[in-house]
Amino acid sequence: MVVETNYLIASVIEAPLLGAGYRVTIATDIDEAFALLAEQRIHLAVIDFRLQHAEPEGLVARLRQEGIPFVFCTAASVEEVCEHFPDARVMPKPFSDQDLLAAVAGLVPATSAYQAE
Repeated sequence: MVVETNYLIASVIEAPLLGAGYRVTIATDIDEAFALLAEQRIHLAVIDFRLQHAEPEGLVARLRQEGIPFVFCTAASVEEVCEHFPDARVMPKPFSDQDLLAAVAGLVPATSAYQAE
Protein backbone atom coordinates (compact mmCIF):
# COMPACT_ATOMS: atom_id res chain seq x y z
CA MET A 1 0.00 0.00 0.00
CA VAL A 2 1.33 3.42 -0.98
CA VAL A 3 0.02 6.23 1.26
CA GLU A 4 0.71 9.52 -0.51
CA THR A 5 -1.60 12.54 -0.84
CA ASN A 6 -0.08 13.57 -4.17
CA TYR A 7 -1.40 11.07 -6.72
CA LEU A 8 1.36 11.87 -9.22
CA ILE A 9 4.03 11.00 -6.65
CA ALA A 10 2.07 7.91 -5.63
CA SER A 11 2.08 6.82 -9.27
CA VAL A 12 5.85 7.33 -9.47
CA ILE A 13 6.24 5.07 -6.43
CA GLU A 14 3.74 2.56 -7.82
CA ALA A 15 5.33 2.13 -11.27
CA PRO A 16 8.57 0.32 -10.34
CA LEU A 17 6.72 -1.84 -7.83
CA LEU A 18 4.24 -2.92 -10.49
CA GLY A 19 7.14 -3.46 -12.89
CA ALA A 20 8.75 -5.79 -10.35
CA GLY A 21 5.51 -7.75 -10.08
CA TYR A 22 4.15 -6.42 -6.79
CA ARG A 23 0.46 -5.73 -6.27
CA VAL A 24 0.04 -2.08 -5.30
CA THR A 25 -2.87 -0.17 -3.82
CA ILE A 26 -2.77 3.61 -3.45
CA ALA A 27 -4.34 5.50 -0.55
CA THR A 28 -4.43 9.26 -1.07
CA ASP A 29 -5.25 10.04 2.56
CA ILE A 30 -5.24 8.49 6.03
CA ASP A 31 -8.93 7.56 5.95
CA GLU A 32 -8.45 5.68 2.69
CA ALA A 33 -5.43 3.89 4.17
CA PHE A 34 -7.48 2.72 7.16
CA ALA A 35 -10.27 1.58 4.82
CA LEU A 36 -7.80 -0.42 2.74
CA LEU A 37 -6.40 -2.03 5.88
CA ALA A 38 -9.93 -3.14 6.77
CA GLU A 39 -10.74 -4.40 3.26
CA GLN A 40 -7.52 -5.97 2.00
CA ARG A 41 -4.56 -7.93 3.21
CA ILE A 42 -1.70 -5.46 3.21
CA HIS A 43 1.88 -6.75 3.40
CA LEU A 44 3.80 -3.46 3.37
CA ALA A 45 3.12 0.27 3.52
CA VAL A 46 5.14 3.01 1.85
CA ILE A 47 4.11 6.22 3.61
CA ASP A 48 4.77 9.89 3.01
CA PHE A 49 5.72 11.37 6.40
CA ARG A 50 4.12 14.72 5.57
CA LEU A 51 0.58 13.77 4.68
CA GLN A 52 -1.74 16.71 4.06
CA HIS A 53 -4.16 17.38 6.91
CA ALA A 54 -3.06 14.31 8.87
CA GLU A 55 -0.33 12.95 11.08
CA PRO A 56 0.93 9.40 10.45
CA GLU A 57 1.04 8.33 14.13
CA GLY A 58 -2.35 6.56 14.13
CA LEU A 59 -1.61 4.76 10.89
CA VAL A 60 1.82 3.67 12.09
CA ALA A 61 0.30 2.39 15.34
CA ARG A 62 -2.23 0.32 13.37
CA LEU A 63 0.46 -1.06 11.05
CA ARG A 64 2.60 -2.06 14.02
CA GLN A 65 -0.40 -3.64 15.76
CA GLU A 66 -1.04 -5.76 12.68
CA GLY A 67 2.64 -6.57 12.15
CA ILE A 68 2.78 -4.80 8.79
CA PRO A 69 6.22 -3.38 7.93
CA PHE A 70 6.45 0.15 6.59
CA VAL A 71 8.93 2.61 5.19
CA PHE A 72 8.64 6.37 5.01
CA CYS A 73 9.36 7.94 1.62
CA THR A 74 9.64 11.60 2.38
CA ALA A 75 11.17 14.95 1.61
CA ALA A 76 11.42 15.52 5.37
CA SER A 77 14.82 14.99 6.91
CA VAL A 78 15.69 11.59 8.29
CA GLU A 79 16.32 13.32 11.63
CA GLU A 80 12.81 14.82 11.67
CA VAL A 81 11.18 11.46 10.98
CA CYS A 82 13.34 9.72 13.57
CA GLU A 83 12.32 12.28 16.22
CA HIS A 84 8.79 10.89 15.93
CA PHE A 85 9.63 7.30 14.95
CA PRO A 86 13.15 6.40 16.14
CA ASP A 87 13.07 2.89 14.70
CA ALA A 88 11.46 3.75 11.36
CA ARG A 89 13.01 3.03 8.00
CA VAL A 90 13.27 6.22 5.99
CA MET A 91 13.92 6.65 2.28
CA PRO A 92 14.57 10.33 1.46
CA LYS A 93 13.00 11.80 -1.67
CA PRO A 94 14.16 11.84 -4.36
CA PHE A 95 15.09 8.18 -4.58
CA SER A 96 15.84 5.80 -7.41
CA ASP A 97 13.65 2.89 -8.47
CA GLN A 98 16.47 0.59 -7.37
CA ASP A 99 16.50 2.13 -3.88
CA LEU A 100 12.73 1.69 -3.61
CA LEU A 101 12.82 -1.92 -4.77
CA ALA A 102 15.70 -2.71 -2.40
CA ALA A 103 13.79 -1.19 0.53
CA VAL A 104 10.68 -3.19 -0.31
CA ALA A 105 12.63 -6.41 -0.81
CA GLY A 106 14.28 -5.86 2.56
CA LEU A 107 10.88 -5.70 4.28
CA VAL A 108 8.77 -8.15 2.29
CA PRO A 109 10.04 -11.52 1.12
CA ALA A 110 10.05 -11.79 -2.65
CA THR A 111 7.49 -14.56 -2.91
CA SER A 112 4.50 -14.98 -5.16
CA ALA A 113 2.22 -14.44 -2.15
CA TYR A 114 3.12 -10.75 -2.26
CA GLN A 115 3.35 -10.34 -6.00
CA ALA A 116 0.75 -10.19 -8.72
CA GLU A 117 -0.26 -13.50 -10.21
